Amino acid sequence: MVGSLRYLYNSRPDICFAVGVISRYMHQPRKVHLLATKRVLRYIKGTIGFGLLFPKNNQEQTELVGYSDSDRCGDCSDRRSTSGFLFKFMGAPISWCSKKQPVVALSSCEAEYITGAYVACQAVWLHYVLSEMTIEEQAYRDQISLSKGASQ
Repeated sequence: MVGSLRYLYNSRPDICFAVGVISRYMHQPRKVHLLATKRVLRYIKGTIGFGLLFPKNNQEQTELVGYSDSDRCGDCSDRRSTSGFLFKFMGAPISWCSKKQPVVALSSCEAEYITGAYVACQAVWLHYVLSEMTIEEQAYRDQISLSKGASQ
């Protein structure tokens, strides 16, 4: 069941966190983990019509927008923080992640810096992917037009 959920969350960002938490306990699953898995499956049954919807191609609205957040010591067993981000392009999510940080952050500020560095790398990568597909993001185009206007 958890393997199927892990496959499904590639198109359902609303279940990523829950599936990630359930997956942490697969080496020694208990009854409570089975109940949590069934709860996620019931949620999916009730929201079967949900999914990723991409709007028609509108070149005026090609903007890459990113959101990120982290917590400090979200898991009391190993004191590691959880980082999360979501990138939307043309109003639809195209990249998202929620995972534990590889190190123990000593403050919430440090946890945010770790998340920010990871998100910045993802943003640069997405920019390169979009540029290889010959798609210019709106914000990048605006920045270029502003810099051209300033140099004239």
